[in-house]
Amino acid sequence: MNYYAFEGIDTLGKSTQIELLKALPNSYFKFQPIFVKEPGETALGIKLRELILNNKMSKKARMFLFLADRAELFANIDFANEFIIADRSLISHIAYEIDSDYKQLLDFNLFATNNILPNHIIFFKGDEELLQDRLGAKNLDEIEKKGIKYFLKVQQNYEKILKNLNINTLTINARLSVEEINKKIKEYINDTCN
Repeated sequence: MNYYAFEGIDTLGKSTQIELLKALPNSYFKFQPIFVKEPGETALGIKLRELILNNKMSKKARMFLFLADRAELFANIDFANEFIIADRSLISHIAYEIDSDYKQLLDFNLFATNNILPNHIIFFKGDEELLQDRLGAKNLDEIEKKGIKYFLKVQQNYEKILKNLNINTLTINARLSVEEINKKIKEYINDTCN
């Protein structure tokens, strides 16, 4: 299985790097990747993404919408036998639910993914000043409106989760240039993809 998930808090450059990988020639990697985005990859997911990002709702309601999106995605794509490059995964969902029961949330997510976890993580990490710059330059969705302190807590939660799950992880300093980050990612994927 070659399942790479790009993880980290909002605005650190994950989507930019995925777009650069999409632009590579088909023969660049050993296998042709399938690119997916969570939430919002499937027809149902597009509707769920709109609901999640643009509406105020209870914490439980948001959690179940994420799980529904994930279950639909895994019902439509064979993650166990394809080369997947994902913009987020269940790890994001767990990291953003700071005050939730970790074990319960992991169990719910594993149920939605048929017990499949990414086997490689590309984790983007930023500091408070960088977050201030990036968030200040965009229109914020409902999650981004929670502010910088919230995002720093989420980032700490990411680090705990990655340590707990013991998944092979490349940590990226989001202050590096787009080109430097892209080089590191391509090297990492080529070195670890089998």
